[in-house]
Amino acid sequence: MNNYCNPYNFNTTLIKEQRTYQVVTPASTYPVSLIEAKLHLKVDITTDDALITNLIVAATQVSEEYTNRFFIDTVVNQTSTSFNGLNELFKSKVRSVTHVKYYDSDNAQQTWANTNYVVNNEFEPCQINLVVDGTLPSIAQRVDAVECRYTVGYGAASDVPDVIKQAILLTLGNWYANRQSVVIGRISTELPQSAKWLLDTYKVQVVRWQ
Repeated sequence: MNNYCNPYNFNTTLIKEQRTYQVVTPASTYPVSLIEAKLHLKVDITTDDALITNLIVAATQVSEEYTNRFFIDTVVNQTSTSFNGLNELFKSKVRSVTHVKYYDSDNAQQTWANTNYVVNNEFEPCQINLVVDGTLPSIAQRVDAVECRYTVGYGAASDVPDVIKQAILLTLGNWYANRQSVVIGRISTELPQSAKWLLDTYKVQVVRWQ
């Protein structure tokens, strides 16, 4: 017997409403390049290139977590126990939705035709709503009963707002100057207040599910 979670619910009781997401295709680059970072830091040697690269990664990740965004196009797969999970997609800004799938009452996965729903990606977080007079199909009682795959981000590095890039540069500059207090790989670093002020204009407020 193992401790892995069984995705099926064999009881007649309802599964608690929940949702989660996984990154299917991560961004292949970062908003700030090594060259841009070294210019900001006024560093012209290669000795610290690995350190600076790690700081770029960490500063980007912490900034994304703070703003509830992915900056460079990232493919995400969100699953939920019901269609209610589509009322709020993880991360912003959603650029496109690849598909919505669900497990029907026979526990077979089906693709939900996009004529059944409307993607409201002008909202942040993005919402997927049922069309007027539409009906929801019956679904199996599973924690992953409904799946939505979508692309989120501004596009390429050149599409990321300059304010966000400046916040990342301020952050890695602070960490580079105070590197003894930085723990790379554990995201235990903190954003400097100046970076938070910049990022606040792009921060997406989300409702935490209970």
